[in-house]
Amino acid sequence: MTKKARKPNLPQETLERARREMYGAPAVEEKKPEQKTKPTEPAPVEPAPQVVFKPGVVRGTDLRQEYTYVLSDLQNMGILAGILLGILVVLSFFL
Repeated sequence: MTKKARKPNLPQETLERARREMYGAPAVEEKKPEQKTKPTEPAPVEPAPQVVFKPGVVRGTDLRQEYTYVLSDLQNMGILAGILLGILVVLSFFL
């Protein structure tokens, strides 16, 4: 059996734009007729903003306030598991 070719379901120009953005390659432009104009100074290029991840300090009290329902759910599940285990032990003696 031959391997299925994976072709993206996107227009070619969209793929080219995505590749340019991903790899930072210069834009491929269509050839335009040259116009004779005075050269101008290029606009200053601003560096791309750097995204810096600064982990926040998580306090235990904040987590306790936000997740109080989790603790109550865990307690209820523990109680239920204990009851069911006790029922199984009792049934093992009678059956």
